[in-house]
Amino acid sequence: MLRRLWPDRNPLRRTTDRLETCLVAGLFVAAAAAAPVAAAAASHVAYASALRAEQAQLAARHQARAVLTEPANAPISSYTVTALVPARGTWTSASGARHSGQVLVPAGSPKGTAIMVWTDNTGQLTSPPLKPSQVSGQGKLAAVGAVAGVVAACLCATAVARYVLNKRRMAAWDADWIVTAQAWNRQRW
Repeated sequence: MLRRLWPDRNPLRRTTDRLETCLVAGLFVAAAAAAPVAAAAASHVAYASALRAEQAQLAARHQARAVLTEPANAPISSYTVTALVPARGTWTSASGARHSGQVLVPAGSPKGTAIMVWTDNTGQLTSPPLKPSQVSGQGKLAAVGAVAGVVAACLCATAVARYVLNKRRMAAWDADWIVTAQAWNRQRW
């Protein structure tokens, strides 16, 4: 394998072949060097962004105790991932205002069941804030995405370089064949 890649004095090996070998090797080294740097940078940026989002959500969202005003008798669909069903409930926001609306509760919960819900500053229901595992997961996902991006960019650069070099190689072979074909085709039929 190394003998094939090593530059030699083979008269059949063209300059474009040697250039292609150097380009592919250089792009491989560039990908190997850039991937860890890109992964660390992307992970740091995504983690810091998710951490700021988590802190903002923790500051703006509050847990409130909701009480069901009707039993949760809705049938569970076989197409849902969760066993929670909507039911009517009431809760008091952090500002003291009373609100009512649909809350998700386990199927079959009786009237008067108390559950904890997340509300925003206006008392409207919202999703819970990001968990620490979700914050770190976003950093890890960004690192994997950055490595995949570096590898994809290097593969695309390799494909473009090979395409350009193959076009030049074919043009050179055509020019050589025009010269060689005259010497080989001296017969007249």
